[in-house]
Amino acid sequence: MLKFYRNAAFAVIALALVTALLIYVGLAQARLDASLFPGRDGNFLWVSALEPKAPVGKTQLTLKNEVGTVEYDFFLDPEKPFPYTHYSIYFVDLIQSFVQADLSRYSSISFKIQCDPKNVLMFVLFSFDDKVTKLSDMASRRVSSTAFSCDNHWATVELDFADLDTPHWWLGRYGFEYSERGYQLNKTMGFAWVNSLQSPLNTPSHVKLTDVRLVGSDVRYLYAAIGVSIALWVLLLLWQMRRYISVLTLELKERVKQDQPLIAYKKLSIEPQKDKEKSSLLRYMATEYANPELSLEMAAAALGINRTKINDLLKDELGLTFSSYLNKLRLTEAARLLSENEDANVSEIAYSVGYNNVSYFNKLFKQEYGCAPKTFKVLYQAKDTA
Repeated sequence: MLKFYRNAAFAVIALALVTALLIYVGLAQARLDASLFPGRDGNFLWVSALEPKAPVGKTQLTLKNEVGTVEYDFFLDPEKPFPYTHYSIYFVDLIQSFVQADLSRYSSISFKIQCDPKNVLMFVLFSFDDKVTKLSDMASRRVSSTAFSCDNHWATVELDFADLDTPHWWLGRYGFEYSERGYQLNKTMGFAWVNSLQSPLNTPSHVKLTDVRLVGSDVRYLYAAIGVSIALWVLLLLWQMRRYISVLTLELKERVKQDQPLIAYKKLSIEPQKDKEKSSLLRYMATEYANPELSLEMAAAALGINRTKINDLLKDELGLTFSSYLNKLRLTEAARLLSENEDANVSEIAYSVGYNNVSYFNKLFKQEYGCAPKTFKVLYQAKDTA
């Protein structure tokens, strides 16, 4: 049985490592990470655009660089009520026509940005709205946005798509209720980095932008890893249970075989006793063990040997005390009866070997053989397993 436990421990450790690897792979595969700039994921083609294309009063935006880092300058005319500039990217197909990208598997967008001077910008997502958007009229695209701050230190900004709202001015312009502030992420047309009402007026502003990424997760991979792990643990459990039953059955049969000489004195494989008292004691116990009233006092009275000497004789011969040897005899006989009789009744066997309390018998039997009497009978009478 020790070998079984050692092998089972090795199997559990090995499967734990396999499970950790499966979960790690599942988590890695579940994480979605698509680069838009400077690296470009092949699934998302896009072109950049500027607004305004030409100065409006003093309001203007000038693109400085688009290699590795997007750099642009903008200036907001203080004389205009709502000066507006943005750098944007729009999804297109191979022939540069505007398309709707399905970003439903992504939950957020991440980018690195630097602003000089400190600024509050808007991140805007443009989406196709079935009620009002026309591809020929980009002004009709649905606008959803959120604000973020930046300064002259590089910072990574991650924005959750769930936090983007369609502003009231857009909803009012197209006759929507103000409560209809959601949008369809699977019909995304593009993104823009836009000045806000808190952007500095009449001040040259410089923006650097890079490492634009879409971030999300596909939990199917993680669920698959968890499912495979659970299946492997179930298989291991079933296999170990089968092996345990097999090993326990073989051990029980070997144990019963070894204990058989104790069942009756005439079967004891003990050499003729040189000590008459010892021989008498062993014979007496082997013939009287089934008596539920048998006790150390009764044996001492019947044999004329004092109690201390009885225990000394048994310890010298068998390494057991009187009560331990008595239980050994009774339990060995009970095991023999259970192994030989398919219709054996546990209670009847308990009474027949000297136990008036069946629960106490069950407890002792389990301590001796590692399983309950009913389980012992089933295992012992089952066919041999490898």
